[in-house]
Amino acid sequence: MSRFDFHPDASRALSLDRGMHRELGLSLRHVCEASKGAIEFDQIGMHRLIEVLSGSAVISPAVFARYYELVEAITGDRFDDAQRLFDELAGARPRTHGLQVVTLGDPELGAESERYTRLMNADTSIDLGFLPPTPEVASAFRERLVRGLRLLDTALPELAKEIRAIVHQIVIVGSDPRAKYQFDGGSHYQLWGALFLNGNFHPDQIAIAEVLAHESAHSLLFGFCTHEPLVRNDDNELFSSPLRVDKRPMDGIYHATFVSARMHWAMSQLARSDALDIQQKEHACAAAEADARNFNAGYGVVAEHADLTNLGRSLMASAKAYMDSVR
Repeated sequence: MSRFDFHPDASRALSLDRGMHRELGLSLRHVCEASKGAIEFDQIGMHRLIEVLSGSAVISPAVFARYYELVEAITGDRFDDAQRLFDELAGARPRTHGLQVVTLGDPELGAESERYTRLMNADTSIDLGFLPPTPEVASAFRERLVRGLRLLDTALPELAKEIRAIVHQIVIVGSDPRAKYQFDGGSHYQLWGALFLNGNFHPDQIAIAEVLAHESAHSLLFGFCTHEPLVRNDDNELFSSPLRVDKRPMDGIYHATFVSARMHWAMSQLARSDALDIQQKEHACAAAEADARNFNAGYGVVAEHADLTNLGRSLMASAKAYMDSVR
């Protein structure tokens, strides 16, 4: 690929989003062709969904998840499950454009709450205590989220546009305070377009802006990886992570390192913005300094141990060039 520009780019993000939709459509077309004669499914409904995916419409993150479940059901010879998933996919409809904010466990999400919870808890080695939030927590977080998004729109408009291009649904969640690891925020490659934020955290608009820059950067990396991974290291090969107490696969360390640079950019830009008062600027500066330390620690592990693809090398080089330019 050509040299990656590290800075936010809304048009590039939109292209990645459309690419993810198109790739899903192409994969579903292949699955449909391979399943004809073996599994009964609504061919007209599936054709309609594939056409939707090839256009400009946005579909629910749960449609992406159902695709992965469908493939697993077919390869596992669970044809009854596959038929059910075909039916659910055939009934999928495009959703309206714009950023949707929902709460885990709300009737608005219906059965998707269970699917979201299962996927976000897929790593059984970590107990995240991923739970629906209380109504009070969700309501208060919605208000802070509005203020945080407004700050991004005012002070970092290109980042705000990039986020809205690849994040279509923010899901407010809670967590069990007794859990060893406290879920802060996250996303999942099988739930393209969804971003999960813990309503118990992120107490002000600066923290909201930072976590949005953080988690959307993970999604950005997911969007780049439709045809090529970032690293070739085996997922069973674990390394000491400078950002977590447990050892992590290289892909996770790569993500955390790149994302730290993106958070640094966002916080340093906010620190220069007239939208913040002096105290808020000090908060943003402190966050940027922590992000720089995290990047440096993570980059050391990546430089020493990562088996980078061309894509991974280009993206990380752009992050390193940015961090070098601000020293």
